[in-house]
Amino acid sequence: MLMTQDRGSISITAIILIFSASLLMVALGQLNYLEHKVLDNSIAQKQLRQIAEFAVQREYDRLVQDQDFLKSVLMESRPMEPTGDVLENEQGQCHVFVGEKNGQVIIWAVAERGNSKAQVSYSLVLDEEGDKFVLKGMF
Repeated sequence: MLMTQDRGSISITAIILIFSASLLMVALGQLNYLEHKVLDNSIAQKQLRQIAEFAVQREYDRLVQDQDFLKSVLMESRPMEPTGDVLENEQGQCHVFVGEKNGQVIIWAVAERGNSKAQVSYSLVLDEEGDKFVLKGMF
């Protein structure tokens, strides 16, 4: 037995195929957009992390020379307060904070641009003789 299809069912099948192909193209376009967005966010996070690392290192280099200030932060149990300069360029903006937590002096940098953020912190403790601060850890 020979099967024949009428023109109406062929037209419906063609319309369904064209519609399906259109949906597939839209989905592929959205996937491409999302891939680029993820890549851009990854690059932005890396740049912000570098800004924060630079800022916290610069503040550490400055504060390690001022042991009296660090001791006063520790002895007074000062909360986190903004300190140093605000770094700002086309890649983002970075604020540095210094304060005491759990017997340690924390230097904390937060870099941000739009909805992206990166944070870096140094923990300083007094050495065994209690006369100078040493770097305990970086996070």
